[in-house]
Parts: sequence; C-alpha cells; structure tokens
Amino acid sequence: MEQICILSFLGLNSCLDLRRKQISLVLVVLYVILSVPYLIWYRQKSVLFLAGALPGVLMLCIGKASGGALGQGDGLVILVSGLYMGIWRTVEWIMSALLLAAAWAGFLLVVKKKGWKESFPFVPFLLAAYILRASIKVMGG
Repeated sequence: MEQICILSFLGLNSCLDLRRKQISLVLVVLYVILSVPYLIWYRQKSVLFLAGALPGVLMLCIGKASGGALGQGDGLVILVSGLYMGIWRTVEWIMSALLLAAAWAGFLLVVKKKGWKESFPFVPFLLAAYILRASIKVMGG
C-alpha cells in the first residue's frame, strides 16, 4: 500500500514538476487524506508516526527563509511522502535524492556548461531515489 501511494504521488508530481515546474495541491490534499487510514491502521502503536512529516516542514521553512531558493512544492511533496515512510526512511530518502541531484548539477556544470544559478525540478530526483532505494531493498541490499 505504502509503495503504491508514494510511487503514484511522486510519479504524478514528477511529471507536473518537469512540465510546469509546479506540483498539484489537489494531489497533496488527496494523499494527505489517504494517509490518515494508513497511519491509523499500520502505525497506531507509534506515537511518533507524524514525525515523518518533520523533514517536509523543515524544507518548507528553509524554502521560506531562502526566499524561494528551495521550492515550496518540494517541501510539500516531502511532507506528504514522509507521512507514509516515517522519519528515518524519509531522511535517508532525501539524502539519496540530494546526492542524485548534486550529481546531475555537476554534470550540467561540466558538460552542458550551465551556470550556478540554473534551477531544475527536484521531485524527479525524489522519485528516482525512492525507486533506487526500493530496488536495492528488493535485491537484498
């Protein structure tokens, strides 16, 4: 259930982020609503089940403090996905996505001769990191 929700949420928002450089607030609200029964059913014994949203809240604060250098949509996507994954898996997932994005930025700087101020969508890296981590887990790594 978790993987289906996260993959569909990230997949749809990745497409929107690549095409329009924005995410869908309708999807954000829908997946938050869908997370409630999931949280109640699977994590009812854990008092800290909402802690998974903390990295998203932190990203929203950083985005606000940086004047939008980090998109608010990215923070919302992380917040919603974190509800399904929990705090530690969310932190590991974000770190993986940041490494992938840094590698892409390095590629753009070196090969494509893009500048330091060049921006690119981050949600596709969140999707790639989730798929990569799930694939490694399936393979027993």
